[in-house]
Amino acid sequence: MRSLFRIIRRYSLTAGAIICVILLSNVIAFFAWGYQKMEISRRQDFRRSTLETISRELFQENGQWMLGEKGIQELENSDLQWCMGLDKNGQAVWEWRLPENFARSYSNTEIAKFSRWYLNDYPVAIWDAENLLLVVGLDPDFFVRYSEVFPLSDIDMIPQYLKVILAVNAAVILFFVFLLGYRFYKALKPLGTGVEKLSRQEPVRLKEKGMTRDLALQINHTSEILQEQKQRLNKRDQARTEWISGVSHDIRTPLALIVGYTDRLAKSPNLTEEEKKITDTICRQSRLISQLVSDLNLTSKFAYDAQPLHLSECSPALLLRECTADIYNEELEQENGQTEVELDISPEMEKAAVFADGNLVKRALRNLIGNSVRHNPQGCQVMIRLYKKDGMACFCITDSGTGIPQTVVENMDAQTEKIHIMGLRLARQIARAHGGNMEFLRRETGTYDVGIRFPVEQEEKEQLQHCIWEK
Repeated sequence: MRSLFRIIRRYSLTAGAIICVILLSNVIAFFAWGYQKMEISRRQDFRRSTLETISRELFQENGQWMLGEKGIQELENSDLQWCMGLDKNGQAVWEWRLPENFARSYSNTEIAKFSRWYLNDYPVAIWDAENLLLVVGLDPDFFVRYSEVFPLSDIDMIPQYLKVILAVNAAVILFFVFLLGYRFYKALKPLGTGVEKLSRQEPVRLKEKGMTRDLALQINHTSEILQEQKQRLNKRDQARTEWISGVSHDIRTPLALIVGYTDRLAKSPNLTEEEKKITDTICRQSRLISQLVSDLNLTSKFAYDAQPLHLSECSPALLLRECTADIYNEELEQENGQTEVELDISPEMEKAAVFADGNLVKRALRNLIGNSVRHNPQGCQVMIRLYKKDGMACFCITDSGTGIPQTVVENMDAQTEKIHIMGLRLARQIARAHGGNMEFLRRETGTYDVGIRFPVEQEEKEQLQHCIWEK
């Protein structure tokens, strides 16, 4: 969190610094321009004062024009290079530091030209001193004379120019802000990609540099920890699967012998009725143990995607009838003669087909129907409905018995030893492997019935849709 705050703070400070630099540059440029104008204006005011003093100090004596001491002192302290006074005929009747190469007589045309331009490369200024026209030369290294006439429309456009300047400033600021935002995005994009890979449990190795260095370092460290944990879990899961497979294989042989011998003993004429019941019970329980071991092995394979599906077109109605017949032959007639199974197959499902592994579908149905039989030893009515909905073959199994307890439903995804729900879990795994699902149907009593569904069309096999089961 501290690293993220540092990144945001750095981005904000950089953006703020750019904005401040641009604004400060505008302010400095404005004040520099204003100071320059003030300096020029000050010099112009000082020059005007000098010319006014000179015009007052000029006087004529014995037909000669002279300048008083105060005027001479004023000229000495000014920045003027030279000065001369022209009479009405254009004759230079008075001069101060006027270069030797300058003419001393000028026509009206010449006066008109240099009054707004240059005289021998000197920018000049003129002043009307009543009887004389004062002409002064300015420093050519400091002053430039430029005369221009501006149309009034240009003056009126000054507010528009100011708006344009503000718009340009705003555009520059936005450009830098978006540039920083893009760089910020490029810096964070690898982090987003890394987090996405972490969610898929893929290894991540980001470059640990720039302003996202700390976050990249943490993501890389997290990836290393997750990969190490993944390797340990894979080793553990592989060992667990191999152990379950080995135990299942080792148990099958003695169970087969037990079932075979007890079946022969049950047919022996030398046994009493009580002994025959005992051997029948041993045989049924042995078959149940064999089925539980098989379920354990199968659900372990499904959990780690190690169970291949042998897909083909199957009739769900036929699979349901075969499964029901097997239950009648193996469980109902021997264990619970009070239970009845009723089938309700819709006409459209008689000819429908599912693209599935028929043996696994029968296994799922047998587990669900067998639960209703085994958990209601006093007998019950089992109703199995098969119908089509939303492109799915829906099996709805209800019974008049106790139903599935809520604790079973709540612990379907939990690891618990208090309840045994391997058969239900295996049925759900089989349905999901085919692109279907299994759902529980709540009764008014608080217990549940169960429904399972499989895609009817092959192209819908990957879709996981929620089916609203109907009673």
